[in-house]
Amino acid sequence: MIRLLKHVLIEYGPDREAQIEAAVAVILDAIPEARLDVAQGLLDDDLLIEVRIPLSRLDNWPEVARRVHAYLPAGG
Repeated sequence: MIRLLKHVLIEYGPDREAQIEAAVAVILDAIPEARLDVAQGLLDDDLLIEVRIPLSRLDNWPEVARRVHAYLPAGG
């Protein structure tokens, strides 16, 4: 199955674990077959949620990304 790689930036902050949990919940609720990993971001304190979604679900990603970012603080 072909999968696309998308990223969600999680910036350093006191609620980072809660942000990761909320983002993962939103993503998996919308795209249950997504594969997720947390990786180091470009800056030392930032993290990325690497989201691999099936090509067939590409059209769902913009709405999922909007829902995820609604849970993140400004800049996250």
